[in-house]
Amino acid sequence: MKSPLSADLNSLRIFLEVARAESFSSAALRLHLPPSTVSRRLQELETALGVALLLRSTRRVSLTEAGKHLLEQIGGAVELIDRGIAGFGPANGTARGRLRIATSVAFACTFLPPILKRYAELCPEVLVDLHTTHHNVDMIGESVDVALRMGKPVDSEMIYRKIGTIEQRLYAAPAYCAGLALSSPEDLMHVALVAHRTRMRRELAHWVLSDGNRHFTLERPPSIVVDDPAIGERLIAACVGIGMLSDALAAAGVATGRLVPVLPEWSGPPTDVYYLFHQQLSELPKVTEFLKAVREMFRVRGE
Repeated sequence: MKSPLSADLNSLRIFLEVARAESFSSAALRLHLPPSTVSRRLQELETALGVALLLRSTRRVSLTEAGKHLLEQIGGAVELIDRGIAGFGPANGTARGRLRIATSVAFACTFLPPILKRYAELCPEVLVDLHTTHHNVDMIGESVDVALRMGKPVDSEMIYRKIGTIEQRLYAAPAYCAGLALSSPEDLMHVALVAHRTRMRRELAHWVLSDGNRHFTLERPPSIVVDDPAIGERLIAACVGIGMLSDALAAAGVATGRLVPVLPEWSGPPTDVYYLFHQQLSELPKVTEFLKAVREMFRVRGE
């Protein structure tokens, strides 16, 4: 049996892609390799380690217990090595390699398309790996280069910069508002609410509203609680209740008539938007060019 030390780095990279994609063909496409090469290299890796890493079927690939263990042990380490190698860019400063971005689904849907379009123009040789989650990720542990977050970050080891402010208001589907007499925040005490989990206090939706002069705090049980505003937007547009959304996220729905503002003179507290990155990555062209694209987009939007 070969020593585990004979498992080379390229084979481990191939294993990571197949494990995450759960598909040989998808991994081969991302790696720009023939599927036969991907299959062969994985068989060689399994032989070198003396264990089966993958269970293969005609429809999908799944990990064995040994495969899950290997993924947990080497996933971050391999990506850290790749990032370190990518730091030794050519003298002309061309950005290459993989850029791993973490953000919420709502931010990705609302803001990332124009940012990534611009970034592709600036850095055509960089592969963008987008990780969407409603949780704040461990940037070092999960090998994330840049995170984009709502609200002031608490990551003590990260550099963060404010890039804009998002205004929030109440929205609903036009059909839901039909027949309702909504003239003040007090009228919200008897309607269905779609609430984001971060705006809950214990089991109650906690919305602080202002019209510039007066303030009103609404606290009552919601009908639905969601983890991501993008899901809330879909539910609100589907006529299940009234919810608080950023103006940016609601803009497309308002333009197409799926959403209308509710009590438009009242708004929720504005939310600041930040990007985060590790100081050691601040000179990498792939990172600096992405941050440039982010700043450009928010400057154009005037946010």
